[in-house]
Amino acid sequence: MMVLQARVPAGVARQADEDAALLGLPNRSAAVREGLRLLHRRARELALARDYDDFYHGEAAPLSDVTAIGDQIAATAIADRERRQ
Repeated sequence: MMVLQARVPAGVARQADEDAALLGLPNRSAAVREGLRLLHRRARELALARDYDDFYHGEAAPLSDVTAIGDQIAATAIADRERRQ
């Protein structure tokens, strides 16, 4: 295990304590660990989005025939529902 330290304004520390209590976390350290977990998840999502954009050169991914049929069925169902209202 490694120790990380950060200087934060007193208000941020108080907010971390309040947030930890609200989330049922036992202490400020647990709140910081949860924040880091969320930070890492967001970074992975961003990396995946960048990989997607690089792979498709900024264009939308092509749709499969199955997706197109599903879109048609959904559009028909929505139109039918609107006509009945």
